[in-house]
Amino acid sequence: LVESKKVSDVPADLHSILHSNRAFAHIKLQKWAEAETDCSEALKVNPKNTKATYRRAMARYELGKHESAMEDLEKVLKELPDPNSNKEAMELKEKISAQLKKKAPSPKAETSQPAPGFKRMQIVEESDDEEEAPAPAGDFQASKTFAGSRAGYVFKLGDKGQGYYKDSVASQAAPPKPAATSPATSPKAAEPFPEIKLEHSKAGVEKAKTEANSLFSQGKVEESVKWFSKGLWLVESKKVSDVPADLHSILHSNRAFAHIKLQKWAEAET
Repeated sequence: LVESKKVSDVPADLHSILHSNRAFAHIKLQKWAEAETDCSEALKVNPKNTKATYRRAMARYELGKHESAMEDLEKVLKELPDPNSNKEAMELKEKISAQLKKKAPSPKAETSQPAPGFKRMQIVEESDDEEEAPAPAGDFQASKTFAGSRAGYVFKLGDKGQGYYKDSVASQAAPPKPAATSPATSPKAAEPFPEIKLEHSKAGVEKAKTEANSLFSQGKVEESVKWFSKGLWLVESKKVSDVPADLHSILHSNRAFAHIKLQKWAEAET
């Protein structure tokens, strides 16, 4: 109504509040990009909208825009009579500061706390027997949190609430083609990363996964990719033949998450 000029006598602060409150709804849905856009629009209309500035800091933090998130948060803290009294704002500042420290050059590799969202996609398996969660029965199963991928279902917030919904597109799709191996793990490829020595056995593959997970948790993401790739090469070059399908899948999935952290989207998709 406002932006289509159907109504012209709307105060700027009300226009700004509409954008800011929709941004907060996007945050609840974890739609960070949309939230950032709405907050920016709110601030164009009313630069003094402190809530919009704070919410944009939240969204930018989740999007990995830590410098601009800190700029927004500093503006918010300056507006507060006693910044230390706002626990949520101070906690967000600590999280952003931790991420900025990780980016800063350091003579020693620092072990840092994982960013929000990491626990839902935990790369370190607690058990060697990890396997995909069983698919729920029926068209929908309620779930407050993402509990792993489930064949034929997608996790989302829908008309029945948050949970696993039957994927109608996937159920109608043609059978998937065998996954193509990347050049680094192709059976015909030369041995990758010869400096990484592993037994040509299931134990060697397990060691590759364990070491890669450990490196990832230490923030050494590029090194973790090498170990995941070496483990995959052992499997896909047929050097080791008794590797369970779930372990093979976990190696690909965890390497994909490492690629995501490195913003290598095409490699992650593959």
